[in-house]
Amino acid sequence: MSLNPGKRQMRLPVILFLFFVSGAWSGLAMAHALLERSDPAPGAVLGNAPAAVTVFFDAELEPAFSKLIVKNQQGVKVSQDNGDTASAGPKSLTVKLSTRAKGVYRVYWDVVSRDGHRASGDFTFTVQ
Repeated sequence: MSLNPGKRQMRLPVILFLFFVSGAWSGLAMAHALLERSDPAPGAVLGNAPAAVTVFFDAELEPAFSKLIVKNQQGVKVSQDNGDTASAGPKSLTVKLSTRAKGVYRVYWDVVSRDGHRASGDFTFTVQ
């Protein structure tokens, strides 16, 4: 017994829809590394300047393609390098600061997770 031509025509759009939805879900599983926390925290107001800044992500990073830069309120880079994953683990970057003056600091991160996705962002903290 053959299928009704109307039902056969409806199957193709349904199959295509299911194929598209399954592909979209698998793409979500390979999402960008998301910032989980940092030390100091975004928006923190500190009495003493930290010796280093560490950012923690929800995925392992590719160190060769990831960087963490800290600038002072004049826009001058005060981090000593581009970030090290060895200090706090493969899901983090740490940089030492070359100055410990009072002021507002902006932390910029640009990372590539092990699955190849790039993510970036920034936040500030203040030393009083």
